[in-house]
Amino acid sequence: MLVAALGTYVVAVVANAQFVMNAHNVPISFADRLNMTAFDVSNMWLYLIIIAVALLLGFLIAALLKRLLPGLSRAAFPIAGAVAIGATLGLMYLQFQTVPISGARSTIGFLSQVLAGGIGGWIFVKILGGRKASAAQSK
Repeated sequence: MLVAALGTYVVAVVANAQFVMNAHNVPISFADRLNMTAFDVSNMWLYLIIIAVALLLGFLIAALLKRLLPGLSRAAFPIAGAVAIGATLGLMYLQFQTVPISGARSTIGFLSQVLAGGIGGWIFVKILGGRKASAAQSK
């Protein structure tokens, strides 16, 4: 779960940094883009906590739904990750009347954050699949 949250966080923050820089319509060197992106990855730790809580809740719901709807199988966790991040950003908007993640204020920026949640769900499936395979081999 932690690796999925970290994966989501890195993808989301990298996307956020690029959207923020592009919003200013000024030329930015690759070195400056890299510097700002690294700064954001190392300093947006509160967003990491929010992502971890959102994914935990989303993955718990997905695990329950998988028991009821076995056809969901591998798609359940990526969908849950995407929905969890989308719902979290929506709740932030309801609470603050804006989205604190400024790169997610445009439609495409919002979708990049949702995609990051889906990637986190995919990472979770890959890790979970690896654990099941190694557990089956050890039996």
